[in-house]
Amino acid sequence: MARRKVIRVEVSKRVLWIGASAYPLQNIARATTVSIKPQRARAVGNFVKAVLVVGLLLVAALALAQADELSRGDQELITRGAEVTAAVLVAAFLVRLIAVLSTRTYYALVVETSGNPLTLLAGVDRDEVHQLVRDIMRAIEDPAFTGFVKQMVTYNIGSMRDFYNASGAGSVGRMGHDRER
Repeated sequence: MARRKVIRVEVSKRVLWIGASAYPLQNIARATTVSIKPQRARAVGNFVKAVLVVGLLLVAALALAQADELSRGDQELITRGAEVTAAVLVAAFLVRLIAVLSTRTYYALVVETSGNPLTLLAGVDRDEVHQLVRDIMRAIEDPAFTGFVKQMVTYNIGSMRDFYNASGAGSVGRMGHDRER
């Protein structure tokens, strides 16, 4: 679950302030918004695979429980144990699936400088993040622009710094870390 936080975003005296971090406007080459979407299709696929594996293991356990050398009581114990274990595993996989399916899409502000692109903040309101990008670019383009101050609700969705590569043709995407949200 992402932690919610209200931060101050400001452009003043040719400096972009996000919380206590300062970014001189002359060092910003590009600002953009990227979507951070939960991998819902992947989660559904993983759930289906897990249920199939649990089902195959349950069938195998039930077949082994029918062995002639086992007593009737042992057969019932193995059958009941396999059924309960399968039900618990499917329930756990279902909880994980629901968690991924209920995760929101976040929109991140990515600023590209002479160094690596930086993901500075993430919010759930796409229009608000887009407007922030427009305001930053206006401040860069117009030295006479006096600046702005905004209070924004942002979300900490893990380590975002350098998580997104926003440079090059079509290369906006996750870098390295393969984690589900």
